[in-house]
This record gives sequence, C-alpha cells and structure tokens, in this order.
Amino acid sequence: MCSPRPISRRLHRLVWLMGFFMLAIAVPTAVVLQVQVRSTTMITTVVAPAYDANRQVLQAMSDGETGLRGYQLSGGEPSLLEPYGQGEQRTGAALRTVRTLLEKVEEGRPDRAVVLAAQAAQEKAAADWWTFARRSVQEYRPGGDPGVDRGKPLFDAFRAANATVGQRLQEKRNAGRTATVDNLNLDTVVVLLTALVAMILAGLVGRRMTRALTAPVQGLHAVVTRQNNGDRDLRAREDQQITEIRDLAADFNRLLENNQRLNFQQAQGLMMHQLTLDVERALRRAPDVQGALDVLCSVLGEGLGVDRVMANTVDEQHRVLRGAQWHVGTLAPLGDVPEDLSPHVGELAEQLWSAAGRLAIHDFSDPEVQVQERARIFSAETHARSVIMVPIGLGDRVLGVIFVLAVHEPRRWTRAEANAVQQVAAFAARVLVQAEHEANQQDHVQRLERLDRQKTDFLSTVSHELRTPLTSISGYLELLQDGDAGELTPGQRSMLGVIERNSTRLRGLIEDLLVLNRIESGGLHAERHDVDLGELVQLTVEELSPLAGRGLVQVEVHGCGAGVVVSGDQGHLHRAIVNVMSNAIKFTPAGGQVALSLEVLPQEQAAQDWVRLRCRDSGIGIPAADLPQLFSRFYRAGNATTAAIPGTGLGLAIVKTIVEDHGGRLDLTSVEGEGTVVVIDLPLARATSAAGMSTSPAVFSPSLPRLAD
Repeated sequence: MCSPRPISRRLHRLVWLMGFFMLAIAVPTAVVLQVQVRSTTMITTVVAPAYDANRQVLQAMSDGETGLRGYQLSGGEPSLLEPYGQGEQRTGAALRTVRTLLEKVEEGRPDRAVVLAAQAAQEKAAADWWTFARRSVQEYRPGGDPGVDRGKPLFDAFRAANATVGQRLQEKRNAGRTATVDNLNLDTVVVLLTALVAMILAGLVGRRMTRALTAPVQGLHAVVTRQNNGDRDLRAREDQQITEIRDLAADFNRLLENNQRLNFQQAQGLMMHQLTLDVERALRRAPDVQGALDVLCSVLGEGLGVDRVMANTVDEQHRVLRGAQWHVGTLAPLGDVPEDLSPHVGELAEQLWSAAGRLAIHDFSDPEVQVQERARIFSAETHARSVIMVPIGLGDRVLGVIFVLAVHEPRRWTRAEANAVQQVAAFAARVLVQAEHEANQQDHVQRLERLDRQKTDFLSTVSHELRTPLTSISGYLELLQDGDAGELTPGQRSMLGVIERNSTRLRGLIEDLLVLNRIESGGLHAERHDVDLGELVQLTVEELSPLAGRGLVQVEVHGCGAGVVVSGDQGHLHRAIVNVMSNAIKFTPAGGQVALSLEVLPQEQAAQDWVRLRCRDSGIGIPAADLPQLFSRFYRAGNATTAAIPGTGLGLAIVKTIVEDHGGRLDLTSVEGEGTVVVIDLPLARATSAAGMSTSPAVFSPSLPRLAD
C-alpha cells in the first residue's frame, strides 16, 4: 500500500500543465477542506459539549427542586435536602461550563450573540430560583405551609430559558452537520472540476488523478448517507491515500463515536431511572421489611443484569439484623453473615454513610485498585470480582447496606448504575423508617386501647358503686320527708329539699355516665318497640313540672296527643326528651317560657313520614362561638359556666347519640340572650290523622316557689 500523500503532492505532477490555473482551482479546494475541518471541530469541541452541559444544568436544577419539594412535603426531613445541596453546586459548575464553551464561538458570527443572550437569561433564571430555594429552606417551619408551589413560576422560567439554550445549540449542531454534508458536496464538485481540467490538460494522468480524488470522497459521502439512513455501525475508511480525506474520515468517525457514547449514556440513564421506579413501586407493595428486602434484591439484580445482590440491615452496634439476597441460577445462595464478618459489614456501612458516598470496585484482582481491608475480606467471603456497596441510612443513622456483585468476571460499573443503587438505598431507608414508625405507632395504639378499656371499666365500676349509697340516701331521705322520724320544721324540710334536688342531680349524672359508658363500649343496644311519642312527651312534662315550678318557668305543650307512634327504645327516647326539656327549663330565667310541640311532617316535605319534636325556650341562649362544639362530651357553653349553672356537658351528646341511633336528626339553633330551639326529627311508625291530634296548647304554669339550693 502506498503511503498517504497530500493532494498538493499529487497535483504537483500537473503543475507544468495546469500552471496558475490549476493552482487557482487547488486553493479553493484546500479552503473548503479547512472549513470542513473547522466546522467539524466546532461541533465536536464546542457545540456538542455545550449542549451536554446545558442538559446537566437542567438535571442539577431538577435534582435541587426534587430535594426541596421532598424536604417541604416530608415535614422537614434533613436527608431529603442532600440532592438539593448537591444540585446547587452542580448547577453552578454546569452553567460555567456552558458559558465557557459558548464564548469560544467565533466573534462576528450572528448566532453567537443570540446564544450568549439565551445563556445569560438561563443563568439569571437559575439564580432567581436558587435565591428563592435558599430563602424557603431558611424560612421553612415544620407544621407550616410547605409552599411547594410558590417556586413553580421561577422554575418554569428557568426551564423555558434552558430549553431556549438547548434549542439554539441543537439548531447550531444541526446546521453544522448540514454544513458538513454541504461542504463535502462542494468539495466533491471542486475535485471533479479539478479532475476535468487535469484530464483535458494531462490526459491519462488527469484520469488517474480523478479516480484517486473522487473515490474516497464518494466513499465518505456513501458512509454519511448510510449513517443518515440508520446504519449506525458503519464507519468511514481511514486508510485513504489522501491525507486530508484520511483526517476527515478520522474526525467523522470520532464524531460518530462521541454521539454514540452520548446516546448510550442517555439510554442507560433512562433505563436506570426506570429501574429505580420499578424498585420503588415494588417496595410500596411489599408486606413487611423482609419482603421489601427480598423484592429489592430481585428487582435490582434482574434490572442490572448482575450475578448477585445482597441487602442487610444493621443495628446501632453494627450487628446484622436481617438479610436478603438474589442470585443467578448458576450460583448457590450464601449463608447468613458470619459473626466475625458482621461487624465489618456494619462498620463499612458506617464509614460509607459518614463520607456520604458509595464504594464501586471494578476489579478486586487489579493491583492498582486500592481498597479497604474490610472490602477485601468481603470479596474473599463472597468470591466477588466487582462490587457496588451503598449504605442505607437516614439522618445520622445507618440502617443497612446493599451489595451488587459481579462474580463470574470483572465489571466496569457506570455512574448511572451506581446512582441507581444509591437511589434504591434511599427508597429502602424510607421503607425501614416507615416500618419502625408503624411498629412504634402500633405499640402506642395498643397502649391507648388498654388505657381506654381501663377508663371504661373505671367509669362502669364507679357509676355502679355510686348508685348503691345514693339509693340508700334517697330511701332515708324519703323516710325523713314522710315524717317517719318525727315532725320536721320548715327549715329542716327546706334542707331536705336541697338534699333531694342534689341527689336527683347526682343520680342524673350517674345515669349519664352509665349511658356514656355503654356508648363507648359498643353502642346503646336499643330494643325496638312501638312507642307513643305523644304520651311519652306528656309523661316527661308531668315529671319536670316541679322543676319548672321551682324555677318559675311556664311550660306550654302543643299537639302532644296520643297516637303518634315511633319505633324505638322507650327508655332511651325518654332520656333524650328529659335532657332536652330539663336543659330548656334550667337555662330559662324566672318568668320565662318553654314551649314543646309535636307535629307530623306533611308528605310533601319529606320522602317518608316523620314526626318533629320542637323545644323552644326564652333562656340565656348560647354564644355563636360555642355552637360548633356543643355536642361534644363534657363541653359547656361559656355563658353557662360564667353563670354557675350546674351541669356536666353530657346531656346533648347523649341526646345526639340516641336520636341518631333511632335513625333521626337533631338540630339546634340559638341566639345568645334570646333563647334556644332544639328540633328532633324521628321516622314515624304510624300516626293518627291530623284531626285526631291535640291542637289546643296545654299550659303548665309555675305554682311552687323556687327553693334555694
């Protein structure tokens, strides 16, 4: 094979024949080739690296935003700020790289100012977002507004600026590639013209020169064409006899290899990202920690195409707690971590976590590879040729470690693979911490349940124990009032009246506690029978007439004749009506009125037949601020507490439970200083006609003096 010679030497044979005319043709040819080389160099050394660096800016900013959003949404988890902290440094470095490369574009080119202006806009948008991000981290308080959406306009502005820079660089790269093809075509034309002139002037020498010049160019053009048609493995021949063509082919091949390498890195990055998403989804579906470790090993091992994957959790003393492993079918499973190796595993994980890093060894047998002694012990125990070791941790705690092994032959790990394992370790840390949190929460719930049962048992015991002495007190009180122990003076009778009223109040409190205890123990367990609600209201009014008389409160009853029947527990319904009416009397000052009405709702006002019991009083009313909490247990309105009106705050809560247990509705409206209206709607079993119900009001006027408590 002849050694390569430049075109000028080949053309030197025709110098005497072509003279200055041939020289004039050769000079443009050389210029075109130089322009081609310069264009190719610009694409390879400036445009393509700038485009890649611009994508790294977007990736770094995205990592920073993800870390910030994770930190805010997790309630201030410090470990989630790690990608945020790294993202700011990476963003600055990548932006400086882009600007440095863009400034290498020749002065005077029309697209140089456009690209630099777009880069300046991108740098400003990035700086604005990082300023917001740092302020958000400093001002964030757990439990406050996360504010995850306030930075979105700034990040969208950055993303648009980044896309503009990327578009400009892509256009420039495409234009360069187009120019390469165009220049090649132009070069072909020049060479052909030169060959034509040489053929006219030099005959056979010209014909030979034509073949020598056109063949390699056409071959290179064919390679370009086939590359454009999808034959990515084809390369231009570099054994050309013409130096310039040979160099051009070499530059072209290097450009193809760079593009192919970048495409491979991008494809692998996407594949690793999908792998981490698959692992995360699998971890969420895992039933427990052991299942999560098992699925982590299997999905990670199959996704990376390695020989073995192991995952271990460790305690604070670096002892291995749990272990899981996956391996290819040609390997045997490893046993549990030996006792003598267990501390090494935990200590190695502690060292890696403290250094915020990972350990990737491509070949243990390579004498130039410097590894820790613990890593060599691990290699000897597992027969690993290559390994990626990543700690599992959160905050300042080391929770475990993940091992990805190549056993059959060494393997050169890529950065994307190591990043994927590290991301999976972060997912595993969240699973372990969540499992620990759920275990603690379950223990807390069990303790609360035990306390609740103890409280229920205590209420039941105390309530029953109080009823026995209270029954005895009531019996002796009745004997004293009947005169069985001798005649009583008016003062003594007044004292006994106070004792009777307070005994009645205490009995009501005990009954309320018993009802409350039954509700908390599983419901009221009402026995359903037909209950004449009209008769029950009349009976309740008669029972509470003495209370109204002592308080000088007038009670009016409307439409409470017999025949309005509901299905329910008479005792529970009686308690509900007593609680509502006694509250109305108790909170109504002397001279006030309490009105009860019972009516069957017309058919057009309800989907089924309902009966409505309404109790309206002219009492002190309830402040508007207290109305939302009025049905809570042990809650009392502020004005009732201020006026020292006795009560426990259980009455309305019990009424609400009873009414809802009977399928009814309870509504309360009140205006402070004007009075309160309580409405109870119950499903009607059957009712007399409207004509059969009493329409004239029955009035119970106070007739007894109010006694001092």
